[in-house]
Amino acid sequence: MGYSDAHRSSIRERSGSLNRTLLLAGLVFALALASRIALIGLPPIYDELYHLLAALSLSEDGTFAILDGEYRRGATLTRLVALSFELSGGPHVAAARFLPSVLPGAALVLLVFFWVRRVAGFPAAAIVAAFMLLWPNGIQVSQYVRFYALQGLAFVFGAICIHDLLERRTSLWWGVTLGVVGLCALLFALHLQTLTIVGCAALGLWIFLAHGLDWLRRFRMVRLTLVAGLALITVCLVSGAFDTLLAQLWKTYNWEPWPAQNDTTFYHRYFRDAYPTFWSLFPIAALIALHARPRVALFCILLFGVSFVALSFGGLKNIRYLYSVMPFFFATWAIALVHLAGPFLRYLSGIARSLFTPFLPDRWSKRISSGLLALAFGFIFATNAAFERSADLILGTETQLLLDKNRWEWTELWPLARPWLEEEAVVISAEEMRTVQWLGDFDFALNRPRFSELIYSYGPETRPFALDFRTGRPLVPLVEDLRPVMACKPRGIVVSNAPMIDSELARELSQMALGLGATVETRSGAGASLLGWRHPVGAALPACPDLPGLASGTGAAARLLSGESQARHVISASALR
Repeated sequence: MGYSDAHRSSIRERSGSLNRTLLLAGLVFALALASRIALIGLPPIYDELYHLLAALSLSEDGTFAILDGEYRRGATLTRLVALSFELSGGPHVAAARFLPSVLPGAALVLLVFFWVRRVAGFPAAAIVAAFMLLWPNGIQVSQYVRFYALQGLAFVFGAICIHDLLERRTSLWWGVTLGVVGLCALLFALHLQTLTIVGCAALGLWIFLAHGLDWLRRFRMVRLTLVAGLALITVCLVSGAFDTLLAQLWKTYNWEPWPAQNDTTFYHRYFRDAYPTFWSLFPIAALIALHARPRVALFCILLFGVSFVALSFGGLKNIRYLYSVMPFFFATWAIALVHLAGPFLRYLSGIARSLFTPFLPDRWSKRISSGLLALAFGFIFATNAAFERSADLILGTETQLLLDKNRWEWTELWPLARPWLEEEAVVISAEEMRTVQWLGDFDFALNRPRFSELIYSYGPETRPFALDFRTGRPLVPLVEDLRPVMACKPRGIVVSNAPMIDSELARELSQMALGLGATVETRSGAGASLLGWRHPVGAALPACPDLPGLASGTGAAARLLSGESQARHVISASALR
């Protein structure tokens, strides 16, 4: 064979390899996409409305306005939602979820698959892909209008770039590229979600253990740099230059909205219940993975383990906060399973066949033992609730809940509220974003968890009726805080989700209204509930406090009836099936 023939053969081989890689990438991405689209058209849950309502304003007038406030957190995601509205021709919830959440969620599966294939082989990559395709939190976050899917993709991509920069022999140009791109991805993830700091700390610990100790031993300049850095940090700490920043970070780490739980076992219980097999055996899987592929396993174990421990002792808890490090939990298991698979399966197969060899021909004993092993592994699979939950989410059979929150639809709120609005009732909301979506406006908000968020933002001196920066409306934490409003206004309504009617909140409101001499009416319909009070005609009422919305003709009722304020609907399918 001449040089030209060998060259052409090499080109054909590379072309064939590229085609196979593209085909494999397309297959994995298609499976990931298919597992993450069944619920994208369903109604939003409460937290999604922050971005959806702000994106409506962004599409209309270029602001992030919600009533007289604005919501700028995760502004990049809100801009993507507004772009989705433009591309789809309207405020479609499905479009709002597809571009900023579904695509990054599917891309994360693809990214982790190819990275694990390169560092641990194809069998491990296939296993990690199966884990991620059947990952209930990943499926839900990928259909959730918040920044977690995008932040998770950016963090994992950045961490992999830093890993490859330090672990692979590369050219100077490629090394610089990996470093710059990785740092930019991590900074973007940090821009989207402050909790990225925890993942970056875990990444820093891996760098120190996997490379830093060796650098300190080998290079005098590294030792001098470390000493100088520690001295600089000490001076900065002693001088107090970073006291404010450190205090804010510590406050953020420990903060949680009312009611405070101080629940350090939250994440442990989740894994215990969702992945009982894989959680109880994770320490053993970690040891096996460290034996099989020590360097990549150490990377995965530290990124997941440090984040798990740090977030367990932090304040606010939610399983989606582990979204960006869960792929490394799955990768650890994939490495361990591949290392064990051959010897373990041969051992189990031998045991199973030995049970039937004395009674059956070898051909039949092999078939029966294989069937028994399949049943055994199927049983293990079925006892991990995460996989059953994933099946429900992929098939779209769970329509009422997303991330354990209800998709409330208040389609009958306007006819319930209109008679009261025509009597100039003051409007109080216990679900502010939902009220803006379905009614269009309100005068006051009654919400203790969100008032605790104001205390976090404004400081402990924050008093009831402080303006919520998200809506520009006064917010109070307790029913008792509404006493002056209920005492001075002849009529008023409190709107919330349907269960409010039978809640302690409704009982407190009713008791206070009756104690002030008013009558109370309750109504509910299609997910919404309304509690109204009405003082007798001609009753002598005290003067109202100097609060916005209490003067006649200036409240939400007048704005709603005149059309100045209108419901901010988004287009979705019904959750009722």
